[in-house]
Amino acid sequence: MRSFDTQFEQYMKEFLEETKAPGVAVAVVSGDEVVYARGFGVKNLETGDPVTPETIFGVASVSKSFTCLAIMQLAEAGKLSPHDPVKKYIPDFDLPGGSGERVTIHHLMTHTTGMPPLPALNYSIRGNTGIDADEKPSEKPFPRIDNYDQLIDYIRTADYEVLGKPGEYLSYSNDSYGVLGAIIEKVTGQRFEDYMKDNVLKPLDMKRSMYDLKDLEAFDNVTSLYIKENDEVKYKRHWQVAPPFTACGWLKSTVLDLANYLRMYLGRGSFNGRQLLSPEGIERMCRSHHPFSRDRGYGYGLVCMDDFRGATLIEHSGSLRGVASDIGFIPEKGLGVAVLSNLTGTPSARVFLAAVNLLMGLPVDTPRSVYKEEAWPPELLPVYTGTFKSGEGSVISLSAKDGKLIATVDKKDYEVKSDSENLGTLIMNGQHLEVTFLRDENGKVWAVGWGGRIIRKTAD
Repeated sequence: MRSFDTQFEQYMKEFLEETKAPGVAVAVVSGDEVVYARGFGVKNLETGDPVTPETIFGVASVSKSFTCLAIMQLAEAGKLSPHDPVKKYIPDFDLPGGSGERVTIHHLMTHTTGMPPLPALNYSIRGNTGIDADEKPSEKPFPRIDNYDQLIDYIRTADYEVLGKPGEYLSYSNDSYGVLGAIIEKVTGQRFEDYMKDNVLKPLDMKRSMYDLKDLEAFDNVTSLYIKENDEVKYKRHWQVAPPFTACGWLKSTVLDLANYLRMYLGRGSFNGRQLLSPEGIERMCRSHHPFSRDRGYGYGLVCMDDFRGATLIEHSGSLRGVASDIGFIPEKGLGVAVLSNLTGTPSARVFLAAVNLLMGLPVDTPRSVYKEEAWPPELLPVYTGTFKSGEGSVISLSAKDGKLIATVDKKDYEVKSDSENLGTLIMNGQHLEVTFLRDENGKVWAVGWGGRIIRKTAD
């Protein structure tokens, strides 16, 4: 590991300088052992207190695989099946147009219900999160989404159009994972947080991990939270709170605790002699159930790449205010890596991949995928232009300039290059991001795939 230490720590020095991330923690698992764990930078810019492997961070959407692990435990206990209809457990669940009766738990876990990106999570955060001194309360009215009943009611009655039949499209959905939390509570008769503590966190000896914000108050060595505005790093006092979305992204943990979680996957469901899930259940979680990007598919709370330099790469990232995370593992190599940061938008997936590359004997900058990055045929440029708006608030505008396709995101321009007729890529934060064009029967683009979401085109 000495060669790894030297190369990786040089990489991290340059990474922190480039990204301005205050702090990052990294842990590496080999087989059933933690072979590397280190903090980089600080957990608090004001005090200069360093990040350590024991520092508690948010993990955001890395939480999703924990939720799916719980669902699969309940399936193996005979209490539910992934292919059960959601309405069996949540009778009031539905989608506009009535297609909700065909939605299964499997569709929730794979983001394939047909739901487009919705603003429900933003509403819940807005209504439940403390306001910092430099913030103003929202003056626009918004629906309260403070509990599961309100979330289910919003999904059923909000003014939106489904993308297609259940199973037809994958569009990343935090709302789906909120519903999974409700199902776990219905089936077990326990609060989601209590079930997870008793059946996942405790068996994995994750002693510095929790969902409840009040539980966090009992711990020391907790990171502060930071965002970046106009390239300036700013402190935020309040952790975001969204009660009915706990199952989608509200775990808080350390890289050492997450290393135990990775050891369980590498142990085919076993940790310290206890079988949390059968090897077959682990395989189902890690299997690609639906295409997620050109080279990757979505399993159950995990993104699966079947051929990364001849190995299988299983991974998931996460982002919330003051949170950027990425964890994953390579079963054939017995390797796992956990990365946590305290700055929104830190490209933690780059840190994860740099560690994986070095552990596999590859150059540190080896990409996950290689794209053609060619010029678009001039006749296609007008087909792809337009503005695409997400219910979560994302806006991507595509325009033709000087024979190039330009994406404008958050007031910054990026050139989109062609990989194939309906797939382009751009580079943001040092990472290739895909832009997929979805066309109707007349060949017109009606939506783009962006960040795992399907985002509809606004009216021409």
